[in-house]
Amino acid sequence: MLDLHHLPGSDLPEKSVLTFRKHPIVMMSTVMTAAVLFILPPAAYVLARVIKPELFSITGVFPIFIMVASAFFLSGWLFIFQSFIDYWLDVFILTDKRILDIDQEGLFKRTVSELRLYRVQDVTAVVTGVMHTFLDYGSIHVQTAGEEERFQFDDIPHPNNVAKMILEWSEEDRKEHLEDAVEDFGLADHNKTAGIAKKLEP
Repeated sequence: MLDLHHLPGSDLPEKSVLTFRKHPIVMMSTVMTAAVLFILPPAAYVLARVIKPELFSITGVFPIFIMVASAFFLSGWLFIFQSFIDYWLDVFILTDKRILDIDQEGLFKRTVSELRLYRVQDVTAVVTGVMHTFLDYGSIHVQTAGEEERFQFDDIPHPNNVAKMILEWSEEDRKEHLEDAVEDFGLADHNKTAGIAKKLEP
């Protein structure tokens, strides 16, 4: 769980915060690619020893092979590091007041998008495929009122539960936002406000 004081942006009186990252299974392709990079140099060395053992007796061949193998290992570590940074810093943050979507692109680019919960109109959870269904992860689409654009979060674990939570918290935030608006217009009658809020309930 992320500390409320460390959240970027607004000074809203947030009470709850949940942090979601992509399902760890999305890192599987990264692990497999890195494994190939690490295994390839030793495999090439063994294969060369079997097929042409006299090759490494030539002056300068072995040092060149070591340099190429070291470049492969370094590339593997850099690939893992960058992929992990992208995975770990891509964060979907849900509070009782807003949604934050933090997208990390590479090492030096980050995009932060924010959406107030009272503006949420519809939330759709999409789970497609055998792997997604078995591991319970998928995409969440958040539709805002009066806009065509949607917030989209991919590969989120337990998307149905998260979508339900967004809808519940957005309903609560809408009620509070309505009460604030009524007070601003000088109609701070608690009974009237409660009646209006009750009509908004599904």
